[in-house]
Amino acid sequence: MPTPSNRFFPRFSLLIACLSASCIACSAAKLAPFAHIEALEIRECSGIVQSRKQDDIYWVHNDSNGGSKLYAIRKNGILATAFDTGARNVDWEDITTDDSGNLYIGDFGNFENTRRDLVIHKIREPLGNIPPAISERTSFRFAYPEQTRFPPPKRIFDCEALFWANGYLFILTKSLGETITRLYRFDSLDPDNLNNPTQIGQFDIGPRVTGADASPDGWRLAILTECSVWVFQRPAQSDNYLEGSVKTRSIQAGQCEAICWVSPQELLIANEERALFSVTLDSLIEY
Repeated sequence: MPTPSNRFFPRFSLLIACLSASCIACSAAKLAPFAHIEALEIRECSGIVQSRKQDDIYWVHNDSNGGSKLYAIRKNGILATAFDTGARNVDWEDITTDDSGNLYIGDFGNFENTRRDLVIHKIREPLGNIPPAISERTSFRFAYPEQTRFPPPKRIFDCEALFWANGYLFILTKSLGETITRLYRFDSLDPDNLNNPTQIGQFDIGPRVTGADASPDGWRLAILTECSVWVFQRPAQSDNYLEGSVKTRSIQAGQCEAICWVSPQELLIANEERALFSVTLDSLIEY
């Protein structure tokens, strides 16, 4: 497998030179929020995804120890409904959805790289304003096949990004020991056994990855880092988005950890302070 970090190193060097350690740079765009999530229960918004079954519904959740509820908000930040999934929240980091009305919650925050209970919860999306009395939930335990020590010598097995595309679930790691993010695909999901995702690509992204979402047609992948937005075009005949053409933009918008597609030309970003921001694709630059 080619090493994308080597392939993109010259271009990455030009970009990283414009970024400071604190992500405040002359090229960074200071975003202004267009709305705020009104529900005070959402203390630290860590994941967001647009429903593919309901108009103007965006599912969000809290970070670690933030309870087991999912919240449906409108794009203007107003709470539409909430329901209790019944799933334990050790460190929920992202949420995604498929085309069949299922939501997936990634309980895989792993800052110390010591967790042996990484899990993804699959939950049937409730329709309408009346939440279900009992949620339909299936849980899939998983482990990185490359991790043999807990903790490993380098903390490269944290994760805050989950997305669904082309019939598969994917995750992107948040490496604490280096600047590379690794793309994994779950080729199958078995609720009765430990699942091992397959690493299919990597990219030297610089700032750490905090969220991701694939466009509904599966052709583009939006990645959010601590201070930048990236959009990758999936190559033909490959699921390795990180080898495709890419656009990017450095931003200042607080502690942003959630991103999703609104339309083919617009991305929605939420930060931990419940502020909502809009980023259009025509504001990104070729990388």
